[in-house]
Amino acid sequence: MTHLFHYARKRLLVAVGAALAALHPAVADEVLMRNGDRLTGQVLRQEGNQLQLKTDYAGTLAIDWSQVREVRLDEPASVLLEDETILDVASVWVDGERVTLHPVPRSQPLTVPVERVRVIEPEPWELGEGYQLGGRVNLAFEANSGNAESQELDIDFELNYRRRWDELKAFGQIEYDTTRGRRTTDSWTLHNKYIRSFPDTRLYGAAWLRFNHDRFADLRLRYVVGPALGYRFFASGTGRLSAEIGPIYINEHFYDYDDGDYWGPGLFIDYEQSIWRHRLQFYHRSMGFSAVSGSDKNLWQSWTGLRMPLGSGFVGGIEYEIDHDSQPAMNTQATDETLRLKLGYQW
Repeated sequence: MTHLFHYARKRLLVAVGAALAALHPAVADEVLMRNGDRLTGQVLRQEGNQLQLKTDYAGTLAIDWSQVREVRLDEPASVLLEDETILDVASVWVDGERVTLHPVPRSQPLTVPVERVRVIEPEPWELGEGYQLGGRVNLAFEANSGNAESQELDIDFELNYRRRWDELKAFGQIEYDTTRGRRTTDSWTLHNKYIRSFPDTRLYGAAWLRFNHDRFADLRLRYVVGPALGYRFFASGTGRLSAEIGPIYINEHFYDYDDGDYWGPGLFIDYEQSIWRHRLQFYHRSMGFSAVSGSDKNLWQSWTGLRMPLGSGFVGGIEYEIDHDSQPAMNTQATDETLRLKLGYQW
């Protein structure tokens, strides 16, 4: 009799548990793949050719959007289209070059070209609500060749502020070192850029203001200022590529060399790409300038490197910098090259 009582109680508990589970089902979004696989989790964001799905069993997955057949959402998600239309949808069907959105409250499905969907689950700042502030601070061990032969420990930082159509970027770099009580490096850089995006296009406007100082290149101060027109070739969760061109003005002040000023076309390139399953990030940013004001002055600055996330916001990397001036101060070299090993924190 006792065994029968325990058996009945066990069956009752199982039945009650099943009933409660039916009343309160697990919250999860579903992603149906073209090959028949079914993934569950929380859809974080879809942009470009990547869908981010947070799971309990494999962390956050980066899924190829072209391989997705359907996304079923446990709760409505916001979709931002290229024309600034915002829809709340319950599911998304992907069929080659077209996407079908099922709005809520229930209404006629909307089918649009895949490129018209800017992002699923946009950030508040993309909708004009609030802002996004991100950045990175790095320590770098360097081995220099050129105007300063030394090994040194330096600091650089990046800040990025975004609000709807507006974006401000700042990049700074400080290098100041001594060897046996003697100063071996004394330079700093501050680059500022303002971006104004244009709706429904990859074009955007930009304005640059850059400062450079390098005592060992005899450069007291160089400033670069000017507008530019930019074009975003692509921008997604896996990477971005943009280029800008415009007329810029350069003014240089030296310690022992004649000062000068120049104007001409400037070219700016900004590229980032995640590789090796997002375990590495390749980046390159550069500026090129060629004077047209009766001078052969040419400038080229570039930073190229690899970053590796280390966890908890920390990141390591290696970077190669080139700073070329076709008309340097007397008794200084035209090209400085720097190799950096970096350890930093990003947010």
